[in-house]
Formats: sequence, C-alpha cells, structure tokens
Amino acid sequence: MTINEPSIESITKRLDAIIRLLMEEQNQKGTLRRSDQFRILDSVGLTSAEISRIVSQPSKDVASAIGKLRKTP
Repeated sequence: MTINEPSIESITKRLDAIIRLLMEEQNQKGTLRRSDQFRILDSVGLTSAEISRIVSQPSKDVASAIGKLRKTP
C-alpha cells in the first residue's frame, strides 16, 4: 500500500458515514423506523457491532433489538 492509497479502515469509516446519512434522511422523512434500520442492516450481513457504529447506539442494545426482530415474522 502506498501513502496515497486509503486503508480499509478509512474506507469503512466513509461507507459507515454514507449509510448513516441515508438512514437519517429517511428518519427525517418519517419513512424509516429504527427497527427497520436494524432489520435492513442485519439483512445485508452487518454484525451488531457494525450496526451500532452506524446508528450510534450501544452494541448490546442493537444485538438485543435484532434478536427480537428475528423472532417476529
């Protein structure tokens, strides 16, 4: 990797920011609830730790919410 090449960590940080902005835009429009955010992010394979970083909530709270969502149809 050269000095000008972004690291995986910096790319991840930028992608998290983009996801966060898109989710917040939908929240402001009233079209996406927090549980919907969790369900979508979980369905694309993100871990509860990754989701918690995106939505700025503790990982244990996100994990609990996702567990409940998985139990409901």
